[in-house]
Amino acid sequence: MKLYHFTIPIVAAILIAVVSIAYSFPFKKKTPSNQQNAVYYWRTTFQLNEVEMQFLQENNIKKMYVRFFDVEPNKYWKFRDNCAPIATIEFYDTVPKFVEIVPVVFIKPEAIVEYQTFTDNMAHRLYAMCQYHNIAINEVQFDCDWTGSTREAFFHFLKEIRKSLNDYFQKEIKLSSTIRLHQLAQTPPDVDYGVLMCYNTGDFKDYKTENSILDVKDVKPYLKYLKSYDLPLTLGLPVYEWNVAFDSNKEFYCLNRFYYDDLQDTTYFKSLGNNYYEIQGGYRYFSYVRHEEVSAETILQVKDLIQKRYGKMPVALYHLDSKQLSKYSKDEIEAFFD
Repeated sequence: MKLYHFTIPIVAAILIAVVSIAYSFPFKKKTPSNQQNAVYYWRTTFQLNEVEMQFLQENNIKKMYVRFFDVEPNKYWKFRDNCAPIATIEFYDTVPKFVEIVPVVFIKPEAIVEYQTFTDNMAHRLYAMCQYHNIAINEVQFDCDWTGSTREAFFHFLKEIRKSLNDYFQKEIKLSSTIRLHQLAQTPPDVDYGVLMCYNTGDFKDYKTENSILDVKDVKPYLKYLKSYDLPLTLGLPVYEWNVAFDSNKEFYCLNRFYYDDLQDTTYFKSLGNNYYEIQGGYRYFSYVRHEEVSAETILQVKDLIQKRYGKMPVALYHLDSKQLSKYSKDEIEAFFD
């Protein structure tokens, strides 16, 4: 009997010690299965060249997030709904059999508040596109820059679209969502996992912004939310370039998709240093261009900062473009995915 009473404090002490040790380690979140080595495909025509096919095979790409269409407030007479699909992708090639396709729908924040008017039609549209192009899917991803004011609408939309997709496809369709850095401070959406967008981190409309695609100083303020963020995450990293055009008053004009090589034509572009160029002629509507791309060093630095606070996670590169991917060596690409 005395032994019994003596044992209880010892057992209690051991349990307390075990619990204390467990809580002293970082909380490890469960990462989604079969998410390794993914890429985004963000063009309006699906057509892969030889280099892009080789990239998929050499880097063991298992998943491709393909933008199917965008949704914005209806400006077109031919659509009866309050919101309309635009920029629908056209498939000129068949989808590689070794890659899982995840349709992605980009929804403008001003459109999501009208979700009740288009949710079922969207599910039917996705189903019809997959049927027509013979694409078997298990997941759909939604990309929306929701904020505190539109969060409730987006969350209700996810609940309703899940039901509609399951009905049309006659099976359980997983949902994923992009997660922007500022959304880390909010309650996570009710999806199976998120893709943390570590790109478009700066204000591209500000002439003084050094690099709006990815800048370490823009990422650091959000790192504090990662440890407690209760949603499995894949890490989205940028491997693209773009040019931001400004007018004569250095006010934002547009994003321009021509390549860095084009800027070397001194007939039209005069270098001002620090990746800024002045238009010399031939372009009537804007006067200055800021060229932006992201070095492998910056990408790996951001990846390291995030994974130190969240844990190791799968990676998805944005996006598949042979010309832009050519800026990185094979070793650098492997390091992105590692």
